[in-house]
Amino acid sequence: MNTQKTFILSLIIGFISLSIFSQASIGYVANTSQVYAYDPSIKNRVNFREEKIDYSIWKSLLQKNVLANGKVNYKGFKDDVSKLNTFLRKLSNTKMTSAWTKNDKMAYWINVYNAYTVKLVLNNYPINSIKEIDRPWKTEFFPINGKLMSLHQVEHEILRGYGEPRIHFAINCASRSCPRLLQIPYTATNLIKLLDRQAKEFINDEFYNTITEYSVNVSHIFNWYKKDFKETHGTVVNFINQYSDVTIANQKNKGYKSYDWTLNDQK
Repeated sequence: MNTQKTFILSLIIGFISLSIFSQASIGYVANTSQVYAYDPSIKNRVNFREEKIDYSIWKSLLQKNVLANGKVNYKGFKDDVSKLNTFLRKLSNTKMTSAWTKNDKMAYWINVYNAYTVKLVLNNYPINSIKEIDRPWKTEFFPINGKLMSLHQVEHEILRGYGEPRIHFAINCASRSCPRLLQIPYTATNLIKLLDRQAKEFINDEFYNTITEYSVNVSHIFNWYKKDFKETHGTVVNFINQYSDVTIANQKNKGYKSYDWTLNDQK
């Protein structure tokens, strides 16, 4: 009788062990069924989902500290500097792979420029203008994958190289005459829509550009970066007319507006 009980008990224990092992095996298989992107440059498998950037921290900071008109609450950013630093470390340590599209890369570098511009201001706050900072655009003060970089390098050596002139309405130089800083990050998904919206809003905002039937006074952005606009549209006027509510044609009075380098602070 005891032998029979022992045999039955052994069968029960064996069945339970088999069930646990099966469940563990299924769980293990499920955990490895992920999408991978192969990067030939480093000859290993890179988890695609881990490689895409999570912009949620940047989004929360923008929505908390930036008004719809683009004015920035730098005091608020200073209070949240630990969260900002966490996001900046994420930007600095992100490695691009062959899985990244052109839009992924452009969105990344626009966010790098804007986030590190905010950081540069915070490092020197309070100030009345970013131009009070010594060499604000050419100082290499932030690392990207171990290499120190400057805002100038991001704009002129990387972003302008994509042949997309609308990036000039996306990057923000912390000044009143610069295109406004948005309350949301740029992503591969929203990039084209936001670039289009930013171009149209900037061109038709009388603070930045005044275009009437009689006169034309536009932002110096169209002077400084005229090469970029000409490369894609033949002339600067062709580019502006693509978005302007008033066509530039035979207006006699034409010129550029004075650029206001006052800090885009909410105060």
